[in-house]
Amino acid sequence: MVNTARFKTSNTTQLTSIDVEIRKATAPLETESAWEVESLLLKILEYGDYSFHSALLGEYSRTLNCTFFLAKHKGNLVGAAGCLYSHKNPAVAIIGPVGVAAEYRLNGIGRKLVTTIIEHLRGRYCMAVYLGVSAGTPATYLYSSLGFKRYKGIVMRLLLCPEEEFTNTYFGKCPDVKLRRAAWGDFPGIQALATFPCQMYTCDFRRGVFSSKYIEPIRFLPVFPDMMRTFGRSGGLANVLIAGGKENIVGIAHMSRLPGEAQRHIAEFDFYVHDNFVDQTERLVRTTIEGSRDLSINRINCYCLDCDHLKRNIIDRLGGRQVAVLPGNIFVSGKYEDVLVYQFGERIYAKG
Repeated sequence: MVNTARFKTSNTTQLTSIDVEIRKATAPLETESAWEVESLLLKILEYGDYSFHSALLGEYSRTLNCTFFLAKHKGNLVGAAGCLYSHKNPAVAIIGPVGVAAEYRLNGIGRKLVTTIIEHLRGRYCMAVYLGVSAGTPATYLYSSLGFKRYKGIVMRLLLCPEEEFTNTYFGKCPDVKLRRAAWGDFPGIQALATFPCQMYTCDFRRGVFSSKYIEPIRFLPVFPDMMRTFGRSGGLANVLIAGGKENIVGIAHMSRLPGEAQRHIAEFDFYVHDNFVDQTERLVRTTIEGSRDLSINRINCYCLDCDHLKRNIIDRLGGRQVAVLPGNIFVSGKYEDVLVYQFGERIYAKG
């Protein structure tokens, strides 16, 4: 389905006006259109933020809504911007990538694309919008002028409701908590959780992701897709805790097999749960490790900060054995903390 909105804007010299058409396109796009959008964005961004070629072609569309807004001038594509949100729960969304061809910049096209996305998300009752942008880049000033605030590291966030309302609605305590396998539709929710400074720490060494409680995120959009692609290449799984009927993401546990044939029996494991749902952590961890039996994994490594007593206690209760220490490996709260390496040598199974 394509919706069209027209607007007039001036070029950089203010001598002429250009007629730009904004079109809404929801994945899957036709192959030719998808390549046109990807070609434009790759020229501008020089990298693929979250494998948007796959998003454009509808690879994730069963659970993840991938909506793009395209700016055209005289039939030529001059700008594009995308947003992602779960079909099941659009309460949180991600904006990106956003790009405008160099010769068309400073004409308000980027602003129009982003404001169009924001209004689109408002209409779907989105509560919080996230994006990743390095400090000091020109895009930062655009997003700031539209109400986005620096949230954590490279992450900016725009709240479309009062902060207390969002926190209570999305992360508030809830008796209805379920566990299921992670899907692409969980991408925005997992990103929102990963940037929330919970009591628990996370140490995903392979992807360079640590708790935003003590290290400002330097990566955003690529993290979850990288995880999912790793599962596809080497094997692994991720489970999420979902709260309420709309399936708010409040916890994740994931296990990735190490690369290479010689290490296929070894996996790295990590988990991260919001403070209000810590009592569900043991169930999440146990169930995820139990899934290793279907992957022919017989050794699981898990990293934990020495100061993270919450995580250490959970690992200990589930039979994790400390096998190594990485001394003074991470700087936390003014001092260097040891990283403990735990190992699950035998599969554990969920109790009755």
